[in-house]
Amino acid sequence: MVLQSGPPELLIIGLLAHQLGRMWEQGFADAHHNYAPVFAIRLSRQITFAGQAIALPTALVVAVVLPRPGGAACALILVMYWLITVQRRLANHCWLSLLALAAMTFVPPAKDGVIARDLLVGLYLSAALFKLNPEYLFTDRSAGRVVTTFYLRLLGLHAPRWLLRSIPMTVVLAEALTGASLLIPTFAYAGLLLAVAMHEAFGVSGNFSFSIVAMVLWVTALASNGYGITLPPVESVWWLAVPVSAALALGLGRTTAGARSVSLLVKDFVQGGMFGALCAVALAAPPVSRDWSAPLVHALIAFVFVVNLLLVMAGAKLEWSFAMFSSLRPFGRSWLQRGWIKDWPRYYVLTLPDRIPRHLLDSVHLEFLYQATRAENAVHESVVRRLEAVAHECDTTFAPRVVEPGDDGLTPASCAQQPVPRRTVLLFPAIVPRDFAHHYLG
Repeated sequence: MVLQSGPPELLIIGLLAHQLGRMWEQGFADAHHNYAPVFAIRLSRQITFAGQAIALPTALVVAVVLPRPGGAACALILVMYWLITVQRRLANHCWLSLLALAAMTFVPPAKDGVIARDLLVGLYLSAALFKLNPEYLFTDRSAGRVVTTFYLRLLGLHAPRWLLRSIPMTVVLAEALTGASLLIPTFAYAGLLLAVAMHEAFGVSGNFSFSIVAMVLWVTALASNGYGITLPPVESVWWLAVPVSAALALGLGRTTAGARSVSLLVKDFVQGGMFGALCAVALAAPPVSRDWSAPLVHALIAFVFVVNLLLVMAGAKLEWSFAMFSSLRPFGRSWLQRGWIKDWPRYYVLTLPDRIPRHLLDSVHLEFLYQATRAENAVHESVVRRLEAVAHECDTTFAPRVVEPGDDGLTPASCAQQPVPRRTVLLFPAIVPRDFAHHYLG
């Protein structure tokens, strides 16, 4: 049985799962906020809302109704419109989906599997390489240790010291082996099994959005045939992955706020089931018979990932670089500082006004406002610029003070004249902890 809808449609469904998951948790109230656009293009609240709520469903309809490449090109434009309305940070899996959709728009459908396979290789190997730093591998501030400890505590479990010490290297090896397995078709199935286990763990601990997008690429790499997606027969045992994954999501999912509401339970169940369905399709595909020969595609995608790696190594960017949870951060002990770069992004400390006008609370997400004004955090200048503009509309101010790196953290600069925050693309995190001894997850 062949699903006529192809990889572009599946990618958009993956993005929809990401967006609907966010709106499921936060409601529609967050969809109109425009105070921290990732690409520094501030649209009106109404246009921002349309991008957040309407662009992706429309892109899916267009991709299904119109044939390629026209349908995929129109869908790509709508996805880019959605990305322009994204606030605070661009998730790595959203950036990955954009790269995949853009490549599939201009390449024959027969090469969809090659594109997906190459992007997965780049994803896993990049993620492993970025984690090869002392902060991640050897300290208690390692994102691997911190996240594992936090999640196990939510389950009511205590992680032994030896387990926490082994987690960072285990993650690096798992990602490296998964990426390397795709370089040789014979080992692709072993890599898929490792990926299923790894992404199920990522999903139940709170990131099914990433797991769904990654598994869409696995499905494309292993089960696409140039005309659609080959599905296993209805009686296939692999479909058991759907209820198993849904049950794991329901039983092992947790929230920091305590008991999950019925709405969140339903969300976890649905996302777990979606991930399980994708796993079933990928697991039922015969990977050894795949033809992944396309030298030009290999060269172009490898070039993109090498440039991305070099930009991070040079200190030119950190966000949407597949370095999340690597413990790399702007400045600090784990950051690859480069002396020749003089124009680092400015970060500021903000002070919450004594009187908070209603308009300010309507314009800025309350949780973000709380994090941005905490004494232990520093905020990216592009975000500060917009927050101050909103504050001035309310006849108040956040009193931004620029910080500079010291031996132990980011401290307010002594200059009397504060530099004006610049409007720039968020190539670095919107908020970072000032203390270098504090963990940073990304």
